[in-house]
Amino acid sequence: MNPEEFFALVGEFFGAKASQMTVDSAGPMTTCVLYDSFVFMCGLNGEHGTFTGGIEYDTNKYLTVFLNERFSFNTDRESILHNLQIVDRYCRLRLPDKFLQAYEAH
Repeated sequence: MNPEEFFALVGEFFGAKASQMTVDSAGPMTTCVLYDSFVFMCGLNGEHGTFTGGIEYDTNKYLTVFLNERFSFNTDRESILHNLQIVDRYCRLRLPDKFLQAYEAH
């Protein structure tokens, strides 16, 4: 998957759930804030362009295992979508129902 396709896929998947999205095509990496609450970074890493990503919990420190689920390193569309679903599910589980209702209402 090339960087443009990757960035489009991430943007399409998260849609309005992602704000402050930045793109570094040299990486290629993208960073965004999910649900106005979690800083999420993902990209294609290394010479083989494997998937990488995580939620920042401290400066330059990232959570990469989500409720015992690990990302696939594969970069086919289905694998990337599965990785993004892992993150979305984790974020939603961490946020109170009242917050999610208010967030989805705006």
